Amino acid sequence: MKKIIFLLLLSITGITLAQEKTYHQQVLEYFVINGTANQYSNATVGLFDLLKKQYAASNVPETVWAELEGEMPKAVDRILNMLVSAYRGSYSKENIQEMSAFYSTATGRQILTDRSGMTAEQQNEAAAFYNTATGQTILDSEETIGKNISEISEIWSRDLYRMMVDKLAEKGYTI
Repeated sequence: MKKIIFLLLLSITGITLAQEKTYHQQVLEYFVINGTANQYSNATVGLFDLLKKQYAASNVPETVWAELEGEMPKAVDRILNMLVSAYRGSYSKENIQEMSAFYSTATGRQILTDRSGMTAEQQNEAAAFYNTATGQTILDSEETIGKNISEISEIWSRDLYRMMVDKLAEKGYTI
């Protein structure tokens, strides 16, 4: 009987731990909520537009572009995973949970899309959030996190561009 109870408790504990998301997973989900994932996805589209203009005279076939575009989801995953490290230095797991919860609300989404369109009630909700410990952490780390994200983004975009140009060169296409 003791073995059964022990095994039952062990399995419940295992299930609970398996269901708890890691910090990394939570930040990646937050990047979907706050639009970061979409922003970098759009950046890859912009990169392809630029490359297609630069290589217009090279007559690169659509099949080659399609093959290169297949790399884009991996590239977006790469930058999002890199950005997790920037967040790790500034935000706790609890901060990420609270940020995700807030930016999932109508007020949070309004802040992310167009602050100027906020109602008086939304402005009060936002002020209340930014007066919390998590809100203060966001405000206090804004400059540092912005600098880190900018540096990571610059490295990522440069490397992505270089990788695409190298792949095109391997196939015999040059600017």
